Amino acid sequence: MFDSWIFFVVVFVVCQITFLQTFKYLTRETKNIGALTVAVQITSAVSIMVLAPFFRWTWPSGADWWMWLLLAVSFVLFAINDRLDATTRKNLDISVDTMLHQAYRILFFPMLILVWGNPFKWASLVGGIVIILMNMMLIFEKRKFQFNKYVCLKLLSVVFFAAALTAQLRAVEGFNLPFVVFLSFGVPALFLLSIKQATPKTLYIEAKRKEWPVLLVCGAAQALMTFSLYMAYELGERVQVNSITAVYVLLNVVFAYIFLKERTSLVKKSIAAVVIVASLVFIAVSPF
Repeated sequence: MFDSWIFFVVVFVVCQITFLQTFKYLTRETKNIGALTVAVQITSAVSIMVLAPFFRWTWPSGADWWMWLLLAVSFVLFAINDRLDATTRKNLDISVDTMLHQAYRILFFPMLILVWGNPFKWASLVGGIVIILMNMMLIFEKRKFQFNKYVCLKLLSVVFFAAALTAQLRAVEGFNLPFVVFLSFGVPALFLLSIKQATPKTLYIEAKRKEWPVLLVCGAAQALMTFSLYMAYELGERVQVNSITAVYVLLNVVFAYIFLKERTSLVKKSIAAVVIVASLVFIAVSPF
């Protein structure tokens, strides 16, 4: 089971939905989105180290110095992405922010083929793009969307995120995976602290909130989500994993429909859901 990429895709989807819902809940009462972001990152960094002893501690050899460089570059890019996201999450509706984030998967397709030499498959490419577009349609609310500077910042953050993920997935092959995930959240947290997005005082305020158990769940879910995504990419065909993991958006909408009673745009959402399921079947059964 633990050597199956499908298992880790399932874990990723569950953790992604948990993270999105808990983070959304926490933002409702926060007075400092930067401090909340750092608090969640620190929680993620600490919680993922529980898995570190179960993986062999490995380090790149001297000849593979470029892996250290890629890892360092990924931290810088993730830090920039986190800083931009801290601004967009505060100023954009969460549905718009989530919709625009899906664009990174389109950028990721050519990177997966060029960087890793994954075989080009029309089914994975076409099906994946259709899934991404339908995901955007699922969460798009016309009355909430306005093209402004925050939308531009979000699209810029998407570019940084896709580049950071590409660099880190290539570098992680030489390291203990949980330790890399630890650094992936720890380093950006230190970066945000260094530019005064949070202070010890504001972090303390976030930590002592009555919702602190939700904060712990949010951080742990984000850590396990990232870990599972990397494991799925390592064990499966990366282009296919990139397409299928996008299904979390559909399931997140279903969750909101059932538990949060969000019943708007049912026809649009139903059409998008049918197309997404059909695209997943297309990817799974097509030989092309």
